Order: sequence, then structure tokens, then C-alpha cells
Amino acid sequence: MTGYAIVLASGKLERLQAVSNIASIAAASDVPVDVFATMDGLEAFDAATVETGDFEMGALGRAMLNHDDADMPLFTESLERARDLGDIEVFACELSMDMLGKDLDEYVDLFDDVLGVAGFLNRAQDKQVVFV
Repeated sequence: MTGYAIVLASGKLERLQAVSNIASIAAASDVPVDVFATMDGLEAFDAATVETGDFEMGALGRAMLNHDDADMPLFTESLERARDLGDIEVFACELSMDMLGKDLDEYVDLFDDVLGVAGFLNRAQDKQVVFV
């Protein structure tokens, strides 16, 4: 194994935060990470959604956003910071974007590229695949 390939299909805030934490720690540990945002996981990166904070979330997600003593960056910020720590790339799912008629400019400026499933699987062939 030469790293992790994380498939992020959930738009739930708790899962988004978990993926960004795992990817950041891996990158900081010199473990290469590819994140493939697809389905609702991709839609969580919609610029308007990130700006308004209108995420699907449970009790823990609400606590993370509203806790005065918690200085926890949002998943987008964590992924951006991870770039300074190590080898991490974030990809948007081409099929999901096509189905919604969207372009990359409608999402936060975080994606390295747009890939289809075949392209992502090609990148992931020597990595441990994690599905969230």
C-alpha cells in the first residue's frame, strides 16, 4: 500500500469532518492521500452551502459548529491546510457534476481536478480504499 484513496459519498457534516481529519493526519505523516468527492459528498463542497453552513448534520455536527471552546476548522479549511502538510489531492466526481449540470466554479476552490470513477480507480490501484 502506498497511501489512502478516500471515496467521500456522504454530505453529512460529521463524515466530512472525519474525512478531512483522517486525510490531514495521513498527509502530515507522509502518507499520500487522494479524496474523491462524489454524490452528496461533492455537493457539500458547493460554494453556497459552505458559505451558509447549510449541511446535513446530527447532534455532534451541531455541537461542532456551535461549541464556543472548540476551535475546529471546517472540513474545507482542514483539507486546504493539509496541502501544506503533505501529499494530498482532492478530486470532484465528473458524473455527479454532469447529473447536476454544474461546473467546478460552483464549488469551493479546493479541487485539483475532475475525475470519472475509472480515473479515480486508476489512481487508487496501489492505495487502501476507504469509503465514507
